[in-house]
Amino acid sequence: MSLYYPIFFLSGLIIPFFLIGCGSDQFSDQAESDSVMIDTNQVKAVFKQDGFEVKPDLLEPSLDSSDVQVVDPDFKPLVSLNSDVSPVSLLQSSSHETLAAEEPEVESVDDILKQLDSINLEDGSGISLGDPDKVAGLLGEGNNMINVGNIDGALAKYQEALKFADGNDDPDVRFNMGIAYKAKGKPDKAIVEYRKAIELAPEYSEAHNNLGNILKDKKKFNEAIYHFDASLKIFPENPSTHNNLGTVYAMKGEISEAVTHFSKAIRIQPTYFDARQNLGFAYMQQGELIAAEREFSQTVEMATGGMAFEHKRLEAAKARLASGLNPQDRKVTENEISAAAKAGRIAANRYSRAMSYLQRVREELSKLAQP
Repeated sequence: MSLYYPIFFLSGLIIPFFLIGCGSDQFSDQAESDSVMIDTNQVKAVFKQDGFEVKPDLLEPSLDSSDVQVVDPDFKPLVSLNSDVSPVSLLQSSSHETLAAEEPEVESVDDILKQLDSINLEDGSGISLGDPDKVAGLLGEGNNMINVGNIDGALAKYQEALKFADGNDDPDVRFNMGIAYKAKGKPDKAIVEYRKAIELAPEYSEAHNNLGNILKDKKKFNEAIYHFDASLKIFPENPSTHNNLGTVYAMKGEISEAVTHFSKAIRIQPTYFDARQNLGFAYMQQGELIAAEREFSQTVEMATGGMAFEHKRLEAAKARLASGLNPQDRKVTENEISAAAKAGRIAANRYSRAMSYLQRVREELSKLAQP
């Protein structure tokens, strides 16, 4: 009885130790098209006329991950606890003799943790299970760097994270490396990383979406459509992916298909400015000027509301700053002022574009109404 006491005591500590950090949540919120989700995802962000000919560069794709959907650094898939190596068996005595005359020596928690650290955990294939918490921490550090424009620093963190990943690879790390390389102006390297993410996780919707955007930019339309379709099979209610797919069809001249996907995008998200504007362009291509006028009128209203909102936000932040703040709150408020000013400029540019398109459509409608 006394021989098994340390074994049971040890196993009781080992199991909860393994479980800590294995479970987690994952969800990538969709960023608006002007945010930098570096596509959609939705960190997932997608960027996205002489006469009435719609030029492809006027279409507004959604920003890739959708363009900076950065993946939640806390996400880590559950790892299998099945192993060919039993931690308990490693700590058992090699002797088969029963030491009935001696009381067993109970090891301290620190001693047990040291022994666990010395064990190279492997799954049934002999591949290291890695350190999920370390991967999550480095992924978060890299995301923070990419958000402030330190792309090289982010890539270094992501590369380091791979060393601690299960089997030295991880789909989320690869996905964010794709985002970083695209931001760095190296789309071919981004393609490699997105493909690796999909290879590791075939149902990675955001990776399919972002890869589709790069292929679209390279005018590899059929391959882009394949990946957008794959993304929508996994996440059929993603408005950015519908907008992106509509953009590809419009660039191919398949306007009816483009209208279908732009319409789905604004059904899912009625305030989706880029998709509604693209739908207006598509209607113009079809000669549906009344429908185009309706969509452009909506975009003008949306841009007007955006300008008003950002103006109020800017004035409120300036008032807070003038009231006297401690250094920390002052820095936060200064950042708010900068963000509101930038968003206001974006809204003003949108208003200018939307109004020019609306006026052109109305001019054509006026000509048609003349006897």
